[in-house]
Amino acid sequence: MQKKLYFFILTIFIFSCNGFGPIDRNIQTENLSISKEELIGKWKMDSFSYKYLSNLKNDSIEIEFYPDSTFQMNNSSNLFKNSIDNEINEGIWKIDSSHKTKSIQLNFNSDNTSKQLEIYKKGKEYQLWYFLNDPDSGERIRFLR
Repeated sequence: MQKKLYFFILTIFIFSCNGFGPIDRNIQTENLSISKEELIGKWKMDSFSYKYLSNLKNDSIEIEFYPDSTFQMNNSSNLFKNSIDNEINEGIWKIDSSHKTKSIQLNFNSDNTSKQLEIYKKGKEYQLWYFLNDPDSGERIRFLR
């Protein structure tokens, strides 16, 4: 009876929490080597991300990282609260390497909030992810070059 219980718990863990890593095993999430120069430039939100944001159905949201560690986003920090208001927002960014994973810390000037964009890599391309809820739900915002 105990073996069946352990097997049942293990099965639930594997299928509900994605227990063995990301669904796409080609995405590298840990031990990335990335420089500030590789992040500088415009990043555009992918089309899949729009399904979680208001009723906007286009691909106009971008974030641009500048060499002086500032950024500009063509909407507000409300983007990370499932809303789009099409206001320009600016702030300061830095790479956070304090864990096995890397992220970008965004500090917004307008409302003194900060957000973390997780840095992932697929092949030779980097991706920036922000999870709106539990990562297992799939609700995320992703920026690509």
